[in-house]
Amino acid sequence: MSNLLSVGLIILMVCIYFSRSISKEALELLSEQEKLLLYKQFSGSGRFYLIPVIIGFTGYITITYLKPAFSNAAFVILILFFLFFLFFISIRVIRKMKAFGFPAGYIKEYQQSRWIYNIGFTLCGCILLYELLK
Repeated sequence: MSNLLSVGLIILMVCIYFSRSISKEALELLSEQEKLLLYKQFSGSGRFYLIPVIIGFTGYITITYLKPAFSNAAFVILILFFLFFLFFISIRVIRKMKAFGFPAGYIKEYQQSRWIYNIGFTLCGCILLYELLK
């Protein structure tokens, strides 16, 4: 593993840590009723978010198996798809929270948490693509 890739993984871990810390603090802003509403609204949808990711990985594995010459292009598409998916899900969840009337302070903290999380994955993904294409 190259040094640059190691740096990317460290950045990712730091971003995930800070994101989780902010999320945990944000939960303290919610009442018990709001926490229950949050759980009810978002606990069941998490399993469906994996379907596009599984389809993306399956497509990547299929392409690299059937057409190894296209494996680099397929990897680039997979990384870009994954990053787009992360940002799409974040925006969707934030809109849903606003629609259900969660407190603005909580939504602001959650947004910060998600942007840090997404930036960590974006930086790591860009480093992966750089390493692949150099």
